[in-house]
Amino acid sequence: MRLRTARPWHRVGIVAVMCCAGAWALTAAASAGGTARPSESVARSVAAPALCSSVAGLDRLVVGRADALAKNQFRFAFPDVVTVTDATALRRVARALCALPKMPRTGLHCPADWGISYQLTFASRSHTFPVVHAEATGCQKVTGLGGARWTARSPQFWRTLGEAMGLAHPGLVVFAGSR
Repeated sequence: MRLRTARPWHRVGIVAVMCCAGAWALTAAASAGGTARPSESVARSVAAPALCSSVAGLDRLVVGRADALAKNQFRFAFPDVVTVTDATALRRVARALCALPKMPRTGLHCPADWGISYQLTFASRSHTFPVVHAEATGCQKVTGLGGARWTARSPQFWRTLGEAMGLAHPGLVVFAGSR
């Protein structure tokens, strides 16, 4: 295809389209796992739903906490990383994740987002599944299961996760932290 040089605005339009396509690819990579290349993000989104069809074989869950705002100074009643090996309990967590409703695309009014989130890594004897990210503050979005889901209308998810981790008083309040 040959561009006409008589109309310079054609070039501007093409450059704008190319910039938008590049931004879209970077956004897709970032939402799929931070620093993933676009081809890796596609592979992750295809592999993620496999967790929900493999619940019966799960035997390990590692729960890691992340605090995106270093100056938060929130306190928690449990360590930053907890490993769950009780297969019955961790399978309950996986089923609870898979049962979460899809996140609405519009009309959300979310509480303050303090940047507290959890990375849930499930594994079976022969396979580690893609990480599931669950926000404990803000909109309480869950990603890594093949589409955004949310826990805001499913508080039992946090209770199920806390029980699997052996927490004394499981619930969203414990996972969101205190000052």
